[in-house]
Amino acid sequence: MTFISGYSLTEDYAGHFQRIGAFAIDLAILTAAGALIALAAEFLAGSDPVTVPLLSAFQLLMPWFYYAAMESSSRGATIGKMILGIRVVDAEGYTSTFGRAALRAIPKCLPVLWPGYLAAVFTRRRQAFHDLIAKTLVVRAE
Repeated sequence: MTFISGYSLTEDYAGHFQRIGAFAIDLAILTAAGALIALAAEFLAGSDPVTVPLLSAFQLLMPWFYYAAMESSSRGATIGKMILGIRVVDAEGYTSTFGRAALRAIPKCLPVLWPGYLAAVFTRRRQAFHDLIAKTLVVRAE
């Protein structure tokens, strides 16, 4: 049994509705940011032939970087997770490294892999596909 700050991880896994809610909040944030970038690209379309492709590349990589940077930060959570009181930790209960969070973010950014969220319903530690490949857990924040 793994312990983190005096409590057992086996009792403090994030609930399914907390995870779904956090994902919805993060998706709304990323959609709004993507729309702003698209508007900027439209506004700058005729000014510079390099600007629009750079903005498009940034728009594609932004969700991956958002998840990787936020979940490897000291809080170990995206804005949605912070609002709902959950965080991502490694198997020992520590905040994920950027590399582990970056690996975890890849399936989350590919809609074709979103059915992997269903694994959380069937695994003992409520781990989705992206948690299983990155060896992470989503737990209630202290």
